[in-house]
Amino acid sequence: MGNLVSLFSGHDANLTFYNSDTDSYHVIELERLLKKRYFRLHFDNDDNAMHSILSECQSIAELHWGFDNDYDTLFDLEPWGNTNHVARQVFNARDVRIGTGQVSHMAGQQLNIGGHHYATATHHLCHAACSFYLSPYKESLIISYDGGGGDGFFNVYHGIKPDGVSRVYPKARGINHLAQIKSDFGGGYLLFGSNVREVSEKSRHHLAIPGKLMGLSAYGSPDEDIVPFFSDFLFDRDYKKLSESTGLTLKNVDDPWKDALANWSYESTAGYDFAATSQRGFEEAFFRVFREYNKKFPDLPICMSGGASLNVLVNEKLKTVFKKQVFVPPTPSDCGLSLGHILLHKNPTERISVTYSGLPLLDKERLQHEVSVRGAKRISHAGIASLLKKGKIVGLVYGDSEVGPRALGNRSIVCDPTYPNMKDILNSKVKFREWYRPFAPFCKKSEASRWFNSPDFENLEFMSFAPEVIEEYRSKLPSITHIDGTARLQTVTEESHKGFFGLLTEFGKLSDINVLLNTSFNIRGNPILSTIEDALYVLDNTELDFVVIEDYIFEKQNT
Repeated sequence: MGNLVSLFSGHDANLTFYNSDTDSYHVIELERLLKKRYFRLHFDNDDNAMHSILSECQSIAELHWGFDNDYDTLFDLEPWGNTNHVARQVFNARDVRIGTGQVSHMAGQQLNIGGHHYATATHHLCHAACSFYLSPYKESLIISYDGGGGDGFFNVYHGIKPDGVSRVYPKARGINHLAQIKSDFGGGYLLFGSNVREVSEKSRHHLAIPGKLMGLSAYGSPDEDIVPFFSDFLFDRDYKKLSESTGLTLKNVDDPWKDALANWSYESTAGYDFAATSQRGFEEAFFRVFREYNKKFPDLPICMSGGASLNVLVNEKLKTVFKKQVFVPPTPSDCGLSLGHILLHKNPTERISVTYSGLPLLDKERLQHEVSVRGAKRISHAGIASLLKKGKIVGLVYGDSEVGPRALGNRSIVCDPTYPNMKDILNSKVKFREWYRPFAPFCKKSEASRWFNSPDFENLEFMSFAPEVIEEYRSKLPSITHIDGTARLQTVTEESHKGFFGLLTEFGKLSDINVLLNTSFNIRGNPILSTIEDALYVLDNTELDFVVIEDYIFEKQNT
């Protein structure tokens, strides 16, 4: 098998390049290349624009990762408009495999239509592959749910790796479809959030709503009398029925999708309670489905995928309430679909790691120039730890970026969360985002039980769960402890992130509480950054104190 290239052109458009010589994967999320959140390749882009964008991706792959424009196969999932036509012009591939949601749920089958292979790779099947093949499990139940693809909104699968022996399906191999659940958890949760002023009014894109709703929900109290109606809506998608059965004032009942950002009717306490009711309804609806499959497969671990699996509160309850082993990949949303398409095709035996396989620093060649002009000096982990202990806020930029929506150490802003005002400073003067949104802590995996409660600390590398902060430390870690006492924890080992591990080692020499705060290196409305220019811009135009780029520390530009 030679090199492979894979494309998904919907929202959160992305490409994955596979190098057969090094057995490595490299992911380009187009929003970071083009600085447009949730970027769709096909949306408002003519053929020339798409050609230019994809050509730039090939140039990056060639310059930074050594990919000649010579591929065994071009994979394209759910092509939109002329995207496949343009992709075939850009990438020299001997075979083209087009994944659609209209053929079959079974992996491995192909149809030849018009000279092209229409493989049976579907939206949720690729989500499932992206989770299962990145997981540590040989066999698992897989759940993929989101706002919809060509194969619906909620699908359940069984996965068994080539060298595994199934405990439930002895003859099974690969990923096998079990059920499609009629529902819309992703879209329904988004519409819930659109009703709350604090969530929707300042959102620049409707896809930003769900994460904000989840954060705000902790500030309210659910109305238990109407929670069942919220749950039912996620299955029947009858917005008018939701309004009538709950007695709630919902705007744009006949067409809530026309302008979701204009739907809000509730604010302040009423809005917080609406958010809490939404989250409770979401959870109860999910567990209504999950209980059925947990009874059938009580001994299997769970792989979660799809954009709705970014709901860390549901993920945490799977672990704490249902006592399940759970894995959520760093790329559960549509940003992982091109990767999932290749993994579905390859069906690898060994666990795949792609966490830090994203975009390189696109202007790395200017580093030495900026070092000279701005007088940057080299700094050690001990030096950074000393600054953090003094209350400084530091941006970190190293190597290729993380993949997925969470910053995990290579494009991060870090600080000491024991300072009580740090959350407010970050939200209002560095990130420029809503006051209620929480920040994530990171600590050594080996020390996590000192500060956090969890049945175990497996698979917490990607901020996918929200364990409780141990009560005696909640007041001592005010900037990462959410109002409900939880925190979206990232655990670190020397293998998972050597830099973060080294930083924690040095910080632990200065502090009795060896926990730091980590948030993505960007500012409101913009994707995680990919250039030195943008990193220094944030430094010079916000209350960020320092930026460290490849072990050089930069101070603010004198003005």
